[in-house]
Amino acid sequence: MTSVVDTRLLVFLEFPPNQEVRMQTRDFFEKELRGRLLAPTIVLTEFIKLAGAKMGEDAAKIKIRLLKDQGMQTIALNEEQALAAGSLLLSHQNVPITDAIIASLVKTRVADYVLTDDPHFRTLGVKTKWF
Repeated sequence: MTSVVDTRLLVFLEFPPNQEVRMQTRDFFEKELRGRLLAPTIVLTEFIKLAGAKMGEDAAKIKIRLLKDQGMQTIALNEEQALAAGSLLLSHQNVPITDAIIASLVKTRVADYVLTDDPHFRTLGVKTKWF
């Protein structure tokens, strides 16, 4: 099974509320890495914005590199996925563009589900999984 990571999980992995949740999140993430774990390039952008504000840009870039070394694969948006994201946004005007782009990977069958607890993805009709 192939999963696609939402920025929410990457930020949560880096800044959990407590040690117990840190361990649960890490175990969940490592299990997903055993399959095929994709990170759209827009997730990298959003992670730098959010995590970089807390840990610094260089540290956030190092974290991305470490995740890639562990097996997370980055994927650039292609035309089919861009059109699918646009269609999603047309019918769901209040959904963030990043979420539509992530969901487009499931809609175009590149991934089976999104690793998130963000309710936008249910609105978009894609399968999700959370620790």
